[in-house]
Amino acid sequence: MLRPLVVLLLAANIGFWAWSQGALDGLTGVPHDSDREPQRLAAQIAPERLEILRTELPASAAPEASAASAASAAHGAASAASATAAAATAAASSAASTVAAAAAPPAEASAAALTPPTAVPVPPPAPVPTVCLEAGPFNAAEWRTAQVALRRVLDDSSWTLTSREKAGTWMVYVGPYKSREIMARRADQLRQLEIAFEEARDLPDEYIPGFVFGRYGVEADARALQTRLTSQKIRYVRVVPLVRPAVSHTVRIPKADPAMRARLAALKPRLSGNAFEPCGR
Repeated sequence: MLRPLVVLLLAANIGFWAWSQGALDGLTGVPHDSDREPQRLAAQIAPERLEILRTELPASAAPEASAASAASAAHGAASAASATAAAATAAASSAASTVAAAAAPPAEASAAALTPPTAVPVPPPAPVPTVCLEAGPFNAAEWRTAQVALRRVLDDSSWTLTSREKAGTWMVYVGPYKSREIMARRADQLRQLEIAFEEARDLPDEYIPGFVFGRYGVEADARALQTRLTSQKIRYVRVVPLVRPAVSHTVRIPKADPAMRARLAALKPRLSGNAFEPCGR
């Protein structure tokens, strides 16, 4: 029973001695000097560039910092190689980042590219100058022709029509007499009948010589006087229109722009000689 144990212990001692001499490094895969890791130190890249920064701690934290420093001192040696390799990797990544940053557009340019351009306000168009125009007066026949011409170039809503009625004048008249003698005898008769009259003056030649018994703005009033004189045996009394009643028309365009004025100027031959002129003339 003891013999196998002795043999086992002897074999273990021989194996440990061989491993400590490095004879079993290739067989076991565990280097005999792995606690020092010389291969990691040999793999360091630019170890002279490694710099350990110290941070000043407040006095109250000094005892804890001392304990922490003592605890991390042992671990610092083991992680030095790892820090070196990480520093090399970080340096390579920093270089790649620098190249990418140099190739990338500035942040302001990117923001400007993404920001839509500010819309420039467009000023409203200048108002077209307009003027008030009017033409007339037209009598009934002239207005019928002018109205047809206007409606060919303008809408009814663009112009207004003003109509004025002019009253007529009628006179109650007798004459003309062939001679002044006959006229004188008739004047004596009228005076005997106490009928008011006056000799015709400022009338067309066709009414001179003659007598005028009255002028009226309403034809019915003139007709009434004619009837009364006829009943008094005054012969040849008639009602003569001096001024016939008429309706005149004036057309006004409140807002005529240059294009409309050009169209209106072309209509003058159809407006019985009436041209459109500024309002109030």
